[in-house]
Amino acid sequence: MVRIELLDGTTDPKFGTALRMSFAEIAKYHPMEVSVAPGSTDYVGYNQVKNAEKGAFNSRRNQLHATRFLCNMIENDNGLYGINTMILTEQDIYDDGLNWAFGGVKSDAAGGKHLILSVARLNNLEALTHTGIHELGHIYGAAGDLRRSNTESNLGPHCTNFCVMEQKLDVQLMLEQSRRLSSKKDKFCYQCINDIMNYRGI
Repeated sequence: MVRIELLDGTTDPKFGTALRMSFAEIAKYHPMEVSVAPGSTDYVGYNQVKNAEKGAFNSRRNQLHATRFLCNMIENDNGLYGINTMILTEQDIYDDGLNWAFGGVKSDAAGGKHLILSVARLNNLEALTHTGIHELGHIYGAAGDLRRSNTESNLGPHCTNFCVMEQKLDVQLMLEQSRRLSSKKDKFCYQCINDIMNYRGI
């Protein structure tokens, strides 16, 4: 069973609550345990996120540098090294070569994967749930091997099937895809489901 440490740096529980469906979608294919119930109050996690934001916030851009933030989270003796984390922030994020992003993933040397998800451009909870499923898919290896058919390298490995792991670069396109997928029992394509079921990470 894979354990994910959820750290919610937002002030509104609606964002964490919206992720319940994201976790449930992954749990259909791979057993998982989430450390903190999405939408519940977690003062320790909230303070960890806020402390890490201080060293990664670019006041000139009014944005948070995603990789620097994740490095801060891992290195600030938060006990996160070697485990999987999902971190919510209210800050708009960017990264090297990217003016902005919905989220991002960084691995540590011990095999832990650390995911940041920004709600700044995702006030639509449907879009947040969709993005949560997509980003969790990255942690669980969906479309992670570019040698697999129907994948592409587009800001990281992504699926080219009709699938939640397709890359969408604005909220409107993501919402359109989410609505098209809403009638499907499975949000992942059969290939990505197979990737998740065969995931052997921590």
